[in-house]
Amino acid sequence: MSGIASHTPLAASVNRITLVDLPSVKVDEGVLGEQAYHLVSVPALIRYARKQAEALKLPTALREADPQMPEVRQSLPLWVDASLNSADPAARHAAESIARRLGRNLGYLLAVLHRGDEVNRAARADWTAQEWSRWASVRHVWLGGGVVAGTLGRQLVTHAQSVLAEAGCSALQIERTPYPGHIATLGAARCLPAAHTSTGQRHALVLDLGQTSIKRSVVTFQERTITHVAVLAPHPVPWRWQNSPSAGQNIAGRAVLDLVTEALGTSMEEAASRGWHVDRQVAMSIAAYVEGTRLMGNGIYARMSMLADDVPQLIAEHVAATYGWHPELTLIHDGTAAAATHAGEAGHTPCAVEATPAVVSTPTLESTAAVEATESVAIVLGTALGIGFPAASDLELTALSPDLIIETIAKPEAIGPR
Repeated sequence: MSGIASHTPLAASVNRITLVDLPSVKVDEGVLGEQAYHLVSVPALIRYARKQAEALKLPTALREADPQMPEVRQSLPLWVDASLNSADPAARHAAESIARRLGRNLGYLLAVLHRGDEVNRAARADWTAQEWSRWASVRHVWLGGGVVAGTLGRQLVTHAQSVLAEAGCSALQIERTPYPGHIATLGAARCLPAAHTSTGQRHALVLDLGQTSIKRSVVTFQERTITHVAVLAPHPVPWRWQNSPSAGQNIAGRAVLDLVTEALGTSMEEAASRGWHVDRQVAMSIAAYVEGTRLMGNGIYARMSMLADDVPQLIAEHVAATYGWHPELTLIHDGTAAAATHAGEAGHTPCAVEATPAVVSTPTLESTAAVEATESVAIVLGTALGIGFPAASDLELTALSPDLIIETIAKPEAIGPR
């Protein structure tokens, strides 16, 4: 399965990159000395929005509820995005200032990574010259995540690009993916082993396991091409989440296993009720680093590795015992999945239309050096930043139809300005 997706190791995470300095660049107040996840993330957006609660006319629930609650993390970004088109000048100005702050923060982070100034290298002792060289070679950034799907995303990119010009990094171009809220889902679907070799029409479940919710989709393959994505209502994640080294340590691995099992089992049942007979092969993009059959990192889902070394097998057996259905799982790190969506691309993509082993572990490469396109990177802005480097070739991946249709079957309820 070599060449399917470039493996993203735990050390590649940029969430704890410290922005120490950008020599010769005047940096906005409140940026230097901070780590990336504190500057560019949904929690950062929530923090900035609550400082302007009056102007944004935030309801009490979004002002006072625990910011780590999934409901707040889902609803508040939508409120800010809608406020960018508000008839109320004060609300619109407040939202524009938030988009500017987040965008400029992203620009500063990319400049730090791309320039690789010694002062910032010294603050990331676990990185070698190889990691910094890889970022220096990046020329194109694919930006994804549901938070960048609307007006907020467009403004964010504009402000980030301005900072890159100020920092002497104009060669680095940022582009929103055509599939912002579905980039990891599509990449994971492209990596399904049988999808590349099967003919005719087939349906498969693809889950995107995030820290806020589990996105669930039924993907249709027609003659080795992804033609349709039916987006089901997301499955809620019940735990508060904080991006810190100790995060998730109070969550039992068995509870996480039960959550994933329920999300997968109920997705299969819902698909069947809607007339989709899904394959046993299931792709899971997951907010954890995948090392063979183990999950690494400090996220919620990595807790399942406390139960067994073979996490795909563990999940498959639990689903079989609970639902009488025996899935074959492909687990892939969410940033790696996002990168797979844009594998083999040097520029733009067509826009989608909105409307016998028991288990297969994550795809990996024998040698990534021969196939990686180090001139592009995929970044997913969510609870934290997910990253992956698209492979130079997509010959072993299922194609995306130029007429791809993404259809939302059931939309989640969210608080938004009227």
